[in-house]
Amino acid sequence: MLSVRITKEIIEHSPGPNKSVSRRQRYTGNGLKRIDIRSITSESDYSNESYRRFSDDNGVTWSDWEDVHTGEYIVKGQDEISVGKPSYGIYNPVHNHYVSINMQRIFDGGHKNAYRLYWQEAKRGFHDHSFLYTSSDSINWSEGQLIKYEPGADYVEEKWNDPEYLWNNDAYIGSNLQILENGDILFSIGANIKACCDILHLDVNEVFPSCPDIMKGLIVIRGIWNKETNRYDLFNSKPVVINDLKSSRCVDEPLVFRLDTGRIIAIFRGSNVQSKNWNTRIEKGAPGHKWYCYSDDGGKTFTDPVPWHYETCEVFFSPATISSFYKSSKTQKLYWIGNITGPDAYGNSPRYPLVMAEVEQKQGLLLKDTLTVIDDYHPLTDSPNMQLSNFDLLEDRLTGKLEIYITRLGANIKDFWKSDAYKYTIEFI
Repeated sequence: MLSVRITKEIIEHSPGPNKSVSRRQRYTGNGLKRIDIRSITSESDYSNESYRRFSDDNGVTWSDWEDVHTGEYIVKGQDEISVGKPSYGIYNPVHNHYVSINMQRIFDGGHKNAYRLYWQEAKRGFHDHSFLYTSSDSINWSEGQLIKYEPGADYVEEKWNDPEYLWNNDAYIGSNLQILENGDILFSIGANIKACCDILHLDVNEVFPSCPDIMKGLIVIRGIWNKETNRYDLFNSKPVVINDLKSSRCVDEPLVFRLDTGRIIAIFRGSNVQSKNWNTRIEKGAPGHKWYCYSDDGGKTFTDPVPWHYETCEVFFSPATISSFYKSSKTQKLYWIGNITGPDAYGNSPRYPLVMAEVEQKQGLLLKDTLTVIDDYHPLTDSPNMQLSNFDLLEDRLTGKLEIYITRLGANIKDFWKSDAYKYTIEFI
């Protein structure tokens, strides 16, 4: 186990029946100014209310809440757009600016119709595009730079439904952004699986015939700052794909990190879920994993993905849930935070326990004896549907303590959505 002290506190109770509250904090610049983002939701993958407030003194005092929901979602004809503009960024000390990667989502006929098409008919009812932004002050941002991996039109608001834009460069945002020592940036996207296969000169009907319209492959991107154009030149890796007999949801929510050795590792959630709507081919009883691949050529090419494992060569089991890397300024070690379960992991469940472990810096494997449980399902108080996932991380710049913001969604046995927001503080001792 890690030598840490973990404290847990409720920072906001659910505001009422059928309402989940989530909170997350970020630093908005290179100092101690924080932004606190508050969301209320009663449905999956959509925010019904959104607010923000600011603190100039590292969270001691705060401004009043500001309603920002109307600026995050706009209606265009019958369609709905999640704008995805930046509210904070990661500081690049080499080039003295902030960088943010954000995702726009356009819902055909509104979000309810779009999600129905996705889950019930395996059709692309929504269109994701990722954009890169820079800022000198983390307040005023550049025009978004569309992240491209194939030909296609740029975004024009008046022509939001241009097919040359909608159906090309579909890109779900990766789960992290790393600033390298020389000022380059490293991040990933989930790119349309058919487009990935075309780039690799593969037949998608041999790799992923089940539901290729809606699933993603992996592309890792390195950005190099161009002073003349005042933007990053982006260089894409060769795509990484995985067969639908191994992961029925292909690549989802990828993480990338360059280790001290120069090796770049990529971790992503797969899935072993079976779905008639998606025509899945995966066998019943197939194990659930986090999948792992790496590059030793600077991110140009990656190995074929295999189940992520401990340095002991033991494979562990994990549901299809998001995870994060965290490098501590106090210990200078790299950690992974996510869900590791037993062999019964199926689809997205169970989403507990939430664990943390050190990542060794040669191959990028987990050190088994450092595995530490942050929180778990408590049968006397929690519903078995409770989720310890979809968390946000922040390191306190004064103390070096790690703050984890999470909603224990579904913990209420009688009301799944009536869920409280928690903060876990992890102190390295």
